[in-house]
Amino acid sequence: MFTQLFGHFLLNKNIISAEQLKAALEEKNNIRVRIGAMAIDAGYMTAEQVDAVHEEQKRVDKRIGDIAVDMGYLTKAQVEELLSRQKTANIVLGQALIDLGYLTNKQFEDALAEYKAAASFNGEEPNDEALAKDLISIFDLENDADKDFYVDYIMLLTKNAIRFIGDDFVLAGSIKNTDLPCSHLCSQELSGADNKFYTAIAGDDKAFISLASRYAIDSGEEDESIEEFGLFEQVDEFVEACVGEFLNLQNGLFAVNMSNKKNLELDLTPQIAETDKRVLLDNGLAVTLEYTFGKITFIICRK
Repeated sequence: MFTQLFGHFLLNKNIISAEQLKAALEEKNNIRVRIGAMAIDAGYMTAEQVDAVHEEQKRVDKRIGDIAVDMGYLTKAQVEELLSRQKTANIVLGQALIDLGYLTNKQFEDALAEYKAAASFNGEEPNDEALAKDLISIFDLENDADKDFYVDYIMLLTKNAIRFIGDDFVLAGSIKNTDLPCSHLCSQELSGADNKFYTAIAGDDKAFISLASRYAIDSGEEDESIEEFGLFEQVDEFVEACVGEFLNLQNGLFAVNMSNKKNLELDLTPQIAETDKRVLLDNGLAVTLEYTFGKITFIICRK
């Protein structure tokens, strides 16, 4: 979740461009977070010290951690701690931006410090209370009567998007009080005794196909089987069904959460797929997740 929030911060502050962010998101799965970036994140070293260690490494045949210890910047215990977290470090996006030349160590240090000073959620472990505060700020929900409902829905949505679609996206903001045109739309209603909500997923051809294929295909499936059956070449009933199943999964889990946590019982209607549809957001919002393959918009409205 840190990647999605930090990426939104970098874009919102114009520290990087949308094109640079997309390139970094595409690259980050090939990135191994380095000790230097992790030491900056942990507050153990400054960017200046990291640069000095990198310069020293050009002259001696030693690992970065060992050089940092020799130069008095890190203790052996700190190096061991950083190495133990290297595979799960939450700053892989920052490392990708550094490796691609979009940020220097100093720019990364400054941006990370500014983000941490402003954000409630900036750690590796999930913290729903801190995450909720940041979502309220990002989507401008502070004065919304349905704030708690939207925050619960968006929080679950971002987690499901990461788990079932992929983590190569950032939260791109929200839209309210407008007539939203949608090339492709898959919708579902949630209804209770005193509540009724309209939810939907919207996107263009490429975004719909990409979301459907990521959700439907197991990682081990052969490309030949996709070609054989002509899957995911266009937005057809199969693609719409896959998108609808992801929406149904999201809403089903949300309904369970609402029942368990707030004693709110919600029933789900069958999903409906439509094209060239306009949705009036007069009592709701549209939340956009900007993936490397395109933008996916999730609509939540009170009816």
